[in-house]
Amino acid sequence: MTSAWIASTGNSSSKSNYWTTTQSLLAVGALIATTASIYIVSTRHRARPTKTDDDIYDGDTSSSPSSTDNAQLLPSHIQREIYKLRQRKSKIPLISMKKPMYDNVYMLDQERELLCTISMKKARWYINKGIAEWSTFQNGTTTANIGNDAKCIRLLFAHSGRNRQRPSSNNTSIEQQTTTTTSSERLYLCSTKRNICVSCGKSDHHIRHYIVPYAYRTLLPKQYKSHMSHDIVILCPECHLDCERLTKRRMKDMEYELRMNDMRRKSEENDDIGLAYYNTIDPVIDDPKLGQVRSCALALLKWKATMPQEQVERYEMIVRTYLASNVCTDDEEKKLTILNRTGGMELTKLQLQHAINVKYRTKNPNYIPGAEIVIQSLNGEDRRIELFIREWRTFFIKTVHPQHMPLGWKVDNPVVCGSRDTDDDENDDDDERVGGDNDSRGVVKTW
Repeated sequence: MTSAWIASTGNSSSKSNYWTTTQSLLAVGALIATTASIYIVSTRHRARPTKTDDDIYDGDTSSSPSSTDNAQLLPSHIQREIYKLRQRKSKIPLISMKKPMYDNVYMLDQERELLCTISMKKARWYINKGIAEWSTFQNGTTTANIGNDAKCIRLLFAHSGRNRQRPSSNNTSIEQQTTTTTSSERLYLCSTKRNICVSCGKSDHHIRHYIVPYAYRTLLPKQYKSHMSHDIVILCPECHLDCERLTKRRMKDMEYELRMNDMRRKSEENDDIGLAYYNTIDPVIDDPKLGQVRSCALALLKWKATMPQEQVERYEMIVRTYLASNVCTDDEEKKLTILNRTGGMELTKLQLQHAINVKYRTKNPNYIPGAEIVIQSLNGEDRRIELFIREWRTFFIKTVHPQHMPLGWKVDNPVVCGSRDTDDDENDDDDERVGGDNDSRGVVKTW
């Protein structure tokens, strides 16, 4: 009996060992299969490009990191993002600046002291007018970090800012000349501007970025935008896209808040006036009935074969009713033919296209652009406008975190250019000057 018990115990222990070994093998097999699956998926997965990718804007939109078969395995929303990325890449050469923003031509006064940097276009304008000549830096001046072939012009007249405080040492470098002054504004005017993205330092495919949004800037009084390059900087396409996304969100919030405040104030005065003001919010007015006709015709033209029959009949009736009442109002027989969906006549592509092209959206004549509301809220007060501009400068710094801003650029720098000793009407237009260098305050204004 004892021997039988020992034998049974041995059999049970051997079975236990057998199942333990089997479970271990199954676990190892499952682990290997999981690892292999992860490897296959990772090798076939298309990694989304980031800012660190050097070739993200190489202009080649036909190539793709993954094949068409692999792309079809991705979810539809990811495929849409890939498509939008390719479209964005293809447009980069079109929207980027075709030439450097800064030419860094140095303007000297009659005594060969540095005043500011200007664009090559403006330098040629001075030369052609006969009020300046091509020149070099004064003797003993070290052109450190500039190069001996730096482009300079020298004014042939005494400018109004000659008595302003400025460095006067004859044997100092230009960097020392600009840093010895206590004015960060002058440091900004005289410093060399690098043609790189002020955020990440990228050196190609630049986009001109307005720190104060252009929609607002163009409505500001002339003195706040004429000859003012301080709030126009360089960004690469990706940094510009990120900044614009947050900028538009802030603009939308500002405009919405001002609209609501104005509407509440007008409603307290008169309900009818408040309701009329509400009609100024939307730039367009949509006709819901015509919009329904258009959407039904579009669905029938593209997806009729996959739609339920009841839905097809309902959509067709909506389109037929529109065509009968708006297309053939004089021919009663033709109107009945269109309305008769049981007569065997299907809607033609031409009829559906006519319904799709219906003008369901019209401009709102009472619409007031948000930019106008924002600028009107400043009431033309210099103090409020100055605060408005400085708030946008602060927003830019906190949003973009730029690492390569021009030397001397500060949030507290002046928002209005100084007085001029001559009228430069030819270059007063703000749009014309965009793309040049800095202006000179207290001198003939340039950019």
